[in-house]
Amino acid sequence: MMKGLDLTMPVHITEALRTNLSGGKTVAQMLAEAAASVTFMSLAELKSRVEAGDNEMIVLDVRERDAYEAAHVPGAHLLPRGQLELRVNEELPDPTRRIVTCCEFGRISTLAAATLRQMGFMRTVALDGGMKAWQEAGYPVATGRA
Repeated sequence: MMKGLDLTMPVHITEALRTNLSGGKTVAQMLAEAAASVTFMSLAELKSRVEAGDNEMIVLDVRERDAYEAAHVPGAHLLPRGQLELRVNEELPDPTRRIVTCCEFGRISTLAAATLRQMGFMRTVALDGGMKAWQEAGYPVATGRA
């Protein structure tokens, strides 16, 4: 009878199976935990700091290179999330600096900020809303290579 319904595979079946079999966390759980441990910076605050030329802060774009080159916060440094743990010591030698992570929608940057905080970068925050919200607000962007 079920085969006769011609149903597609449930969207989150892989995550559900992995979580149920291993006792691991779902993406939603990981995001919730990360968000609980991270402070967020508003778009307006970041804009004013960028315009003021705040040299005490590093804007860390954790998207992939092509997304970064298409549009990023002016002055942002590129360090893709998939390389964060491997390159953090060479890219961010001062753990006392203020770091603002950003991504497309604010989810990956929240995970990145939580990871950085776990690694001792205690002044790390995440950009609330990500690059999509930044661009929708009409805030300035830079393009091209890092």
